[in-house]
Amino acid sequence: MARINEHVILPFNSAKVRDKYVVSNMMGAWDVLEPSEFRALSTMVIDPKSVLGQRLQKHGVVVDQENLQSVIQDYKNLNANLFSDAGLHIAVVTTKCNLRCRYCQANPPDGVDMTLDVAAKVLNNLFAVRNVNVSLEFQGGEPLMNWPVVKFMIENARKFNTTGKSLRISLVSNLLLLDDAKMKVLADNGVDVCTSFDGPQEIHDANRVYEGGRGTYDELIAKISRFKKKFGRDVSFLSTITKASLAHPEKIIDAYVQHGQHEICLRPVNNMGAACGTWKDVGYTPEQFCAFYAKAVDYILELNQRGVRFRERSARVILTKVLGKRDPGYVDLMNPCGAGRATVSYMPDGDCYPCDEARMQGDLFKLGNILSETYEDMVKKDNLLHLLQASCMNLWNAGSVYSPWIGCCPVVNYALQGNVIPKLHCSSVHKVTAFQFAYVFDKIVEQGPSLETFNQWVAGDSHEE
Repeated sequence: MARINEHVILPFNSAKVRDKYVVSNMMGAWDVLEPSEFRALSTMVIDPKSVLGQRLQKHGVVVDQENLQSVIQDYKNLNANLFSDAGLHIAVVTTKCNLRCRYCQANPPDGVDMTLDVAAKVLNNLFAVRNVNVSLEFQGGEPLMNWPVVKFMIENARKFNTTGKSLRISLVSNLLLLDDAKMKVLADNGVDVCTSFDGPQEIHDANRVYEGGRGTYDELIAKISRFKKKFGRDVSFLSTITKASLAHPEKIIDAYVQHGQHEICLRPVNNMGAACGTWKDVGYTPEQFCAFYAKAVDYILELNQRGVRFRERSARVILTKVLGKRDPGYVDLMNPCGAGRATVSYMPDGDCYPCDEARMQGDLFKLGNILSETYEDMVKKDNLLHLLQASCMNLWNAGSVYSPWIGCCPVVNYALQGNVIPKLHCSSVHKVTAFQFAYVFDKIVEQGPSLETFNQWVAGDSHEE
């Protein structure tokens, strides 16, 4: 740390982007510098009263008594997850599923349903954490295959909420078992509903199929339309990008816009679970996905210039951290990882895991069982502490200009590399994430209409929160 009179320059990382330099420090402060400005910062020759010195002080790259507290507060806002506990509680109410999707990350054992006793314990755990904002999310399998337990938890969750926490309930479902009675329960209780939607029918039906290979697109659209028409409720979509998707970024985005969506999350497929057996048909290299991602977001930005309100979620999450200096609560970009700290997953028998992906890796990451242990007991387990230590990007990515905002998932690292400690140079997940950061910063440095759109995305995210 070098002192400039009473000013301090915090240690910083840098990267050349276009013809400028991006610098950032561990507090999440950053700036874009001209080459001459970067040389001055690198040699520590800065007049704090100069235009450059005052700008670096304003942005938190240079710290003094005047901006010290705001720099600290920005860090706390950016890393709010460090000062709380689990907000997202995932109830895997069944491992049964009525589909055989070709890219499924799970490789479920014989179907098992959650009982009402376990469900009640999940509700107890949900409101026993210190976090004042909690979310209950139903997953599977296909959660509607255990509707009695889903209905019980929906209708009783607020009765367990004796401490007045803010509660959000969501259902992640393929919707094919949804009928009017179930729709009414969901609508009456304000449950957010999310479903997988991979784009045009030919792409969706290539991925999301019944056993035997029959596609699901027509049935899905019918369920979505019925929920909207009869109960006035929208469904949010979640995409998975497979090999069949790579040549059609515009068609996929147009399909989302056509169905009234305002955001898409372009998720790469992972070589995990059932996808291992179909990888030659659904998989690709990280470089192929990155080329697809750039084309897709370029097209989204073009739509925004035409007045179409639409965003890409991964970019929006990155921008919320970089431009908004806020923690968007996105587990995969927390440092250390939010597994067990920000999220927890409950299996039908009460076994507890630090995240949804962890339950798919056997007992290695199991924290305990909620029938006999509390959340406080489980988060003190050595395997969780080792998991979080392995996810500290300060250890593995300290020299990156993106280090204040980036994260890694040690569970996915284990699934793909056989080790919780990431080998970043050959991690497909890290290559994609690093590319997404580079793409976003390229647009920021360009200072064109894309930056204006990015600011609108962040402002909109703030309003929605």
